[in-house]
Amino acid sequence: MWEVLRLIRIRTIAFAALTMYTMRYMVILPMLELNGFTLQMADWAFTLLVVAVCCLVSGAYVINDYFDTKCDRISGFRTVVVGKSISRRMAITLHSLLNVIAVSIAFYLGFAVGVWKIGILFLLVSGILWFYSSTYKKHFIVGNVVVGLLAAFIPVSAIIYEIPLLHMVYASILIETDTNFLYMFNWIFAFSWFIFLNTLMYEINKDIFSIEGDLENGNQTIPVRLGIPAARRIIVALAVVAMISAGVFYYWEFTASLAILVYIVVAILLPYAFYIAAVKGRVDHRCLQLRLIRVIMILCLGVSFFFKHFFQLIFAD
Repeated sequence: MWEVLRLIRIRTIAFAALTMYTMRYMVILPMLELNGFTLQMADWAFTLLVVAVCCLVSGAYVINDYFDTKCDRISGFRTVVVGKSISRRMAITLHSLLNVIAVSIAFYLGFAVGVWKIGILFLLVSGILWFYSSTYKKHFIVGNVVVGLLAAFIPVSAIIYEIPLLHMVYASILIETDTNFLYMFNWIFAFSWFIFLNTLMYEINKDIFSIEGDLENGNQTIPVRLGIPAARRIIVALAVVAMISAGVFYYWEFTASLAILVYIVVAILLPYAFYIAAVKGRVDHRCLQLRLIRVIMILCLGVSFFFKHFFQLIFAD
């Protein structure tokens, strides 16, 4: 059982679920309530959506390990599970089952909200993840960008079914006021941006430590093509972009809240600074670097805990 949990990356799945529930209850819900609206998607339906997204993510890790068995064995970066404690046939069966569950739930919810085409999006993501593991990741930069974009899809998935329901229920109000609910995407996209940057950093950082296996497997990762020093400089540049983005977002939206300023400085900017120092260090800080960027991802979500207070300030009459 533990080997299966390791294969599907239970910690990453927990982060994906945390991200979606955070978006729903810490960002979307307070914005709606302070404007006199309520969530329209039932809690059980949203839980099904979380299951669908988690199944997609799990399936992606299973098929990635399926194709990367040789690479992982050579690099010694992670414990090899597929072909050892779990057969290759079982792995491909598990991948198929997870994707069938995810796509089936997506189409079911799509029909329920009257926008069945959303299910096609999940089907496309499933296909992209397959091609990533089998093809895209071998190409320079493309693989890292694909993973980053798909990770950024997780926060967005928390609202794609909610928006159609809100527009149906509050149609008359929206017509009278000449507004819509699409403004909520701006807030969700801010989280997606940081997850995209952090995932890019994590993937490039991970590629540094799996360079031997990637060389043998023909994967044209950034460390393979440009060298480890260049890869580290790119990671540092991405971290700097993330820090600048945090400052810009505060200047644009959060100047009314001192609490968010303190949080951004202490819980986001300082951890990024520590991460940059770890990446630039000459000593192999593999565990520190990879775990630190995971913690930073969670800390980036943490700012949402101040949002109810912040929204009360900006939406107050």
